[in-house]
Amino acid sequence: MENNSLRSWRLFALLPVVLTVLVLMSGCSGKGAPGQVAGADSIYSWENIRQYCMQEPERCFAMVDSAQKAGYVDANYANWMRAQIYMTTPGGDMEKARECCMEILNNTNPAPDSLQYVKTYHLLVGIGMNMGAYQEAIEYASKGAKIAHENGWNGEEAEFYFKAGDVMEHVQKGSGTEYLDRSLNLFRGTSNPQALPLFASHLGSIARFAVNSGDYARALALTNERLEVTERIAREIPTAPAGYIDDQKAYIYCIMAYCQWQLGDKAAARRSAEAFEQTQASRTPEHMNDMLTYYSLAGEGERIRQIYDRLEPYFRAKGDTISAEYAGLVQTYAYGLDKLGRGHEAFEQMDRYCVLSDSLVQRERQAETLKYAQQMKTQEKEMQLKDEKAKTTIYRIISVSAILIILLIVYLLWRSYKYNKVLADKNRRLLAEIEDRERHEQQAIEQLEAVPEAELTAQQQLYRRLCELMKDPNLFTDPDLDRGRLAQLLGTNEHYVTDAISACADGKSVSGFLNEYRVRHAAHLLATTTDSVALIAELSGFSRSSFFRIFGEIYGMSPSDYRKVAKK
Repeated sequence: MENNSLRSWRLFALLPVVLTVLVLMSGCSGKGAPGQVAGADSIYSWENIRQYCMQEPERCFAMVDSAQKAGYVDANYANWMRAQIYMTTPGGDMEKARECCMEILNNTNPAPDSLQYVKTYHLLVGIGMNMGAYQEAIEYASKGAKIAHENGWNGEEAEFYFKAGDVMEHVQKGSGTEYLDRSLNLFRGTSNPQALPLFASHLGSIARFAVNSGDYARALALTNERLEVTERIAREIPTAPAGYIDDQKAYIYCIMAYCQWQLGDKAAARRSAEAFEQTQASRTPEHMNDMLTYYSLAGEGERIRQIYDRLEPYFRAKGDTISAEYAGLVQTYAYGLDKLGRGHEAFEQMDRYCVLSDSLVQRERQAETLKYAQQMKTQEKEMQLKDEKAKTTIYRIISVSAILIILLIVYLLWRSYKYNKVLADKNRRLLAEIEDRERHEQQAIEQLEAVPEAELTAQQQLYRRLCELMKDPNLFTDPDLDRGRLAQLLGTNEHYVTDAISACADGKSVSGFLNEYRVRHAAHLLATTTDSVALIAELSGFSRSSFFRIFGEIYGMSPSDYRKVAKK
């Protein structure tokens, strides 16, 4: 659910892309692109051509061809423009964009200069990301950074390091930290005010990586720095668009409140939320949706209700109740209700969310059903008017009513079948994800066991011994097992046990670690026995009430649903 909450900050995530495109359009360090057209022939400049990309790509290609034939631009600049067009047109042909870029890199007459290489590598990094060629994207980012460094283009070098780190984070969380930090350090060392918006954007992106990794302290530090940079933008760039500073602060305070709450500093989180409420942007539906995440965590029921009551009509007013954004609102609201202990209402909202996953089909089906119902009502009325004086009127009304009831029953049965099918498909996907996650966790433990003990840290040694103990179900299914008893069994103190689990099990708490084993054991019993759920809960070390809650939190479905999908 935490990742779902971050998804609402999608507009915040788009800023690096927008700023990067602006960098590409304007060139490096304020320089124009080689071959750029000026004066009377500016109709063939990229600034003029690009405005037709989305609606008339063929016109763009024709203008580029004309400019090259007339000698207004050289072959390299022409291919650079073509690559841009292929990338930005609807659907985007990444393969052709890549071919244009490779023609630039392989050209010897005229040979590309440093600026053309840099601009081309920018495009190739983006193309590689879109095509899923991550290693290739990283290599081009490294080459671009090297050329930028040789020319003293700190802003470009920082941007390439950021892109390399961004790609690496997509491949594996935490692997791009070194490149991302290099990018930030280069931005910190620049005195050019025009670099501040991109610097602020990258601080936000890297903070988001930290949030997704659960490193809330780092995310908070980066967000505080972003707030300082935003203040600098307000002072040093008087031409910043109206509302830009206010909008950025609204996003920043949302993230700060979220991280501060996760770090346990509830008072600071409350202050950040209050600062958010002081911004003009806090009154917009998009920002209210962002802040709903914090209020859900904080359990501020009245504020959650107020925001939801304002957002729900907003979506309905613009006819946007069948969309991923609206579904996200419903899901976040359900999470907030669950945090408040309003489990029944939360379940109802999650039920709405599941139904929305089949939104388009459902909307079309509803329209057809309403149309058919209206036709039936009209026919029934005509029938009643014609047969008012006839003795068969009552019989006909009863007959029509019976037909309608049968149709309604059939329709409801069909709807129930469709809903159950959607739920079953969702649970099957969850089961596959669970099995994949547990397989990776088991592989990690096996890899740890294969390492000689002398090469392990003290925490890893202790964690390996703990994993050996946990191979005995009689141990972890004991409901009285806690941190203190584990420490006794391992011959150490409680703090070492806590630190070892946190360091080697992706930051899990001791209770979370034990519950993972208990739930896994319960899942095995559900799949391989016919024992009742209540008995399995007891055999796994849970009370009945806590079993359903913890099982749902870890596996994303109820024990009964798991048994159904696991036995098929």
